[in-house]
Amino acid sequence: MKLLVTGNRGFIGSHIYDYFNSNDVVGFDLNDSLSDQKYDVIIHMAARGLIRKSIEMPLQYFEDDLSLVIRLLELARKHDSLFIFPTSGSTAEPTNPYSLSKKHAEEWIRLYGTLYGLKYYTLRFFNIYGEGARKGAVYLFTKAALHGEKAVVYGDGTHVRDFLYVGDIPRTIDNMIKNNFPKGEYEFGSGIGTSVNELISKVEKVVNKKIDRKNEDYILKEAEELIARNSVVRNPTSLETGITRVAEFIKKDID
Repeated sequence: MKLLVTGNRGFIGSHIYDYFNSNDVVGFDLNDSLSDQKYDVIIHMAARGLIRKSIEMPLQYFEDDLSLVIRLLELARKHDSLFIFPTSGSTAEPTNPYSLSKKHAEEWIRLYGTLYGLKYYTLRFFNIYGEGARKGAVYLFTKAALHGEKAVVYGDGTHVRDFLYVGDIPRTIDNMIKNNFPKGEYEFGSGIGTSVNELISKVEKVVNKKIDRKNEDYILKEAEELIARNSVVRNPTSLETGITRVAEFIKKDID
């Protein structure tokens, strides 16, 4: 089985690429050439991913997100490939170019499924964290605890999120491919809601250091709660285990 993993040098894409890595896995990332060859599976993780940056750079986010999706959909259509694509909970009410590109990509994928019989899995990611990420609440709070930095908390810290360890993604994708899941949309989360305040407490317990925090107003409107209700991930890694791995990564990253 020949796989194409786009964004293979990025955070999530690199974990997927390393998991499947063999002579039959091809990576594609920034400044690489996309060859017109047959792949059994296209796992498309390449994208610009910073919501705040997308407001400053809407054209670049269109070109590197939605436009690239359609190029790869054409490749999948031509060679009858399984197409796997990540989206997010922010598509429910897009407030920025990043979220809108994701929402439009979902619509294009469904359209290809209807018009051309494309088989696809749309993966609705919640808050993914782990080794290699240098953004996100788990990374930022763990780094703040380890280095004695001040952590910024937007709002009062009561909003709830679903945190999923990045290593759970490739093994779940592998399970879906091997068991020939029907085409459609699937949630990727732990199914467990954790408030920002609870996350800070967990980080402090794992690292055994207090976090100096600073509360600020939301930059953008955010949902109070985002939790996977029907996640396809089985036996997700515990948040405490994931935080421990992130702490080890940060220590090595500095060294």
